[in-house]
Amino acid sequence: MKYVFFVCLGCCLVVARAHGQRTSDLADSVQASPDFSFITFDAQKILSADLKGKVIVLDFWSTDCTPCRKSMPQLEDFYKQYRNNPNVAFYLVNSGWESFAKAKAFVTSGRSGFLFFSWGRRYDLPFAYDSASATLNAFGFDSNPSTVIIDRHFRIRLKHSGYIEKLKDFLGQRVEKYLAER
Repeated sequence: MKYVFFVCLGCCLVVARAHGQRTSDLADSVQASPDFSFITFDAQKILSADLKGKVIVLDFWSTDCTPCRKSMPQLEDFYKQYRNNPNVAFYLVNSGWESFAKAKAFVTSGRSGFLFFSWGRRYDLPFAYDSASATLNAFGFDSNPSTVIIDRHFRIRLKHSGYIEKLKDFLGQRVEKYLAER
């Protein structure tokens, strides 16, 4: 009886961990990225047309998303690695499910770290806001966190929904690969 219990428990853990995670690594894709736009919290409008020719990484988040907040230290490390590379564009885009004011308050003020961060931690990240969730919807996402990588030819190369354990490495490997392609 104990054996059956532990087998069932193990299966539940595997299913729970996989639930909500979807990855489409579109290595040979010719699917063009949709045009998109969003606004930074200092009121700068970002248009996809201005980013063409770069490897673009968009990571969608919301203030109430614990996995999103858990990912932020790794995203900050990733950003520090690529922020001076003119061939890479990276934005942490609020999904627009909450008000601009709430998202901006999260970004600009000291906030609770919940389980994974120190109290009042602020991040040096390029945060933005997706009004009416237009960009999130254009990529077909319906959950947070969600990540998309677009290559220099404006093709979607990766779409992922869900938490990624070693996010900095996951993104870095793909960005390096797409930077090396001509």
